[in-house]
Amino acid sequence: MNTISLARRFATAAALAVALSSPAQERALPQMRDVFAQMPDSLLPAVTKNNRLDCIDFIENGLEAKVRNAFDDYVALEALTADYARFRTSAAAVLELKLLPQTDSTQVLCAVTTVECGEAGSPTRIEDSSLRFYADDWTPATADLQGAAAAVERCADSLDFFTDDVPDSLRFSYDQAKASARDFHPVRMSLAADDDSLTLTLQTGQMAVDEKRALNGRLRPVCLLWDGRRFVRK
Repeated sequence: MNTISLARRFATAAALAVALSSPAQERALPQMRDVFAQMPDSLLPAVTKNNRLDCIDFIENGLEAKVRNAFDDYVALEALTADYARFRTSAAAVLELKLLPQTDSTQVLCAVTTVECGEAGSPTRIEDSSLRFYADDWTPATADLQGAAAAVERCADSLDFFTDDVPDSLRFSYDQAKASARDFHPVRMSLAADDDSLTLTLQTGQMAVDEKRALNGRLRPVCLLWDGRRFVRK
C-alpha cells in the first residue's frame, strides 16, 4: 500500500474518531468521503471497505477510481464532493448519495439506486430508480423520512410528465402512450451534485414506436427541491 493511501486512511479514521468522541451538540457533520467509507457492508456485500477506501484515495488524487470487487467485477467511484457521491456498483447499476441539510447541525443521507437495462443510447433502454433515506451514520430513517421517501414515489406514480399539448393527428397514439405508462412506468431519479434537487424522468424505452413518436417533445421531467424535511415541487 502506498504512502498516500495510508495517510488518507489515517485521516479518515482520525476524523471519525473526533466525530464520535465529541458531545452531541458539538458533533461535526461528516462529509461524503467519510459517509461513503463507513457504508455498511450489508448494503453492497461484494464491495469491501478497502474497495471504498481505495476509490476515495484514487479520486482524491486525480486518478480513475476503479477497482475490482469480491466477484472480480469492476466498480467505480465516478464523482465525489463534500456532499455528493456517484458510485457505479456494476455494469448495470449506479448508486447516488447526497447529504441534505435539516438544520444547521443535522443532515440526512439520501440514496438513489438506479438499475439500467439496455445499451446506452438505445431507444429501448430503460433506467428505473428507487430512493431511501438514512441518518448520516447509516442508521435507519425516521418515520418522517420514510414518509418523505414515499412522497417521492407518489410523485413518480402521479405521471405528471405529460404536457398534453398534442395535435389531433397524434391524439390516439398519445393517449395510448399515457395508458401504457399507467400500467408500467419506470422512472429515473437523479440527484444533483451541485444543489439539493432531485429530477424524475419518465422512461419510454418499453413503449411502441408510434407511442414514442407521439410523445416526442411532449414529456417533461419533474424537478423536486429539498426543503429541509422532504422533496417538494420547484
